[in-house]
Amino acid sequence: MTKKARHPALLLALLSLNAGCNLLSDYRRPSAETPTHWREARAVDPADIDEQWWRAFSSEQLNHLIGEALAANKDLAAAVQRIAQARAQARIAGADLWPSATLDGNFSDSRNELSDSQKTSGQIDIAYEVDLWGANRAKRDAGGARVLSQLFARDALRLVVMADIGLTYFNLLALQERRQIAADFLETVDAILTIVEARQRAGAAYELEVAQQRTAHANARASLDQLIQQQALAENSLAILLGHPPQHLHLAPARFADLATPSIPASQPADLLQRRPDIGQLEMELVAANADIAVARAAFYPKLQLSLSSVLANPQPAGVAASLAAGLSQPLFQGGRLEAALDYALAANAELIENYRQTVLTAFKEVEDAAATFANSRRRLQALQSAAEQAKLAYRISEDRYRLGAVDFQALLNAQSSYLSTENNRVQARLDVLTAQIQMYKALGGGWSLVEQNTDPTAQVLSP
Repeated sequence: MTKKARHPALLLALLSLNAGCNLLSDYRRPSAETPTHWREARAVDPADIDEQWWRAFSSEQLNHLIGEALAANKDLAAAVQRIAQARAQARIAGADLWPSATLDGNFSDSRNELSDSQKTSGQIDIAYEVDLWGANRAKRDAGGARVLSQLFARDALRLVVMADIGLTYFNLLALQERRQIAADFLETVDAILTIVEARQRAGAAYELEVAQQRTAHANARASLDQLIQQQALAENSLAILLGHPPQHLHLAPARFADLATPSIPASQPADLLQRRPDIGQLEMELVAANADIAVARAAFYPKLQLSLSSVLANPQPAGVAASLAAGLSQPLFQGGRLEAALDYALAANAELIENYRQTVLTAFKEVEDAAATFANSRRRLQALQSAAEQAKLAYRISEDRYRLGAVDFQALLNAQSSYLSTENNRVQARLDVLTAQIQMYKALGGGWSLVEQNTDPTAQVLSP
């Protein structure tokens, strides 16, 4: 039930209040537990993080791939359309701040034996709701904040796509190196199998040794085939990230060992809230939710509607007739709808606050995870590089001595297995280092900064 009033004095009083009444409270960033220092990461000036962070890996192929992905990735293209949708919704929300006008026209022609008459008439109706309590301004601000939310969501997705390109490309290069290791190993195992079979025919080797080496040969062949499969799948994944079918992927030759491993400084923990687009996205959703609460509260208060009608008719003695009216409506009973709408807005805001806090906690965890992985993987890589050199040397010596009959076959098998395992572990450790570096860039926001963004919601909406 809505009560309507038309008392002129009351209407004038409400109009005088219009300039000062606004139920939209100032947005305040939710409190979130923020550590004072990093446990693993080294903190320096966050300005040291370059927006084109991927160039630090010194790979022209990676530079090209990321540029291609930013231009053609389908998920990013969809994000652009979500921004367009949000802008359209924001314009719809801001339209209530303007008057609405409609025009109607009529023409009639009547004829009979006695007379012939024509009549034309037109009517224009203008209506305007006075924004007494700031509800329409709050709708506009909510729409603008949601545009910003979608803009920041696109920025977050760009960061994810760039990181995924780097991770997939580095994994592909690592697979290529492991494939080359496996191919070289298969050739060596095949050569040793030939020697063992010859020694067995000469009575200098047992049938067991032949069976063991044939097993090693078959396993080496299977491992190579598996790596070929994994490489094909990685290439397919990379092509999809680039926005192309797998058949269109063309990569220039590159070596995994040529990738640089830059050191990545981390910002102070408190600065992280300003550096990540996903946190910025949630913050804009909170700004919108704060405005939604103001809209829900304003629904409890009176609404003032002004209307102007003008009629032009021909023939008509007066020519033009106009009327001006003002109507005031006050909700009295809505079956709990208004209360439920306010409860919903408050609960939605509370949910977003918890999501914001969880996202902040996750952001801190991601930085610490990347820092811990980088530090430990780098130490492991240094150890494995030394181990790989020694395993390769031991394998070569064992092979030479076996040819001369100076060591038994089991020693050769052990050296053979140790060499392959250590080489694969070395490549994996280097991949872990590079992966941790990309994850660190991603966790720190990849050079993104909230303070460099225009966060005024009204700037996103064409409104008075």
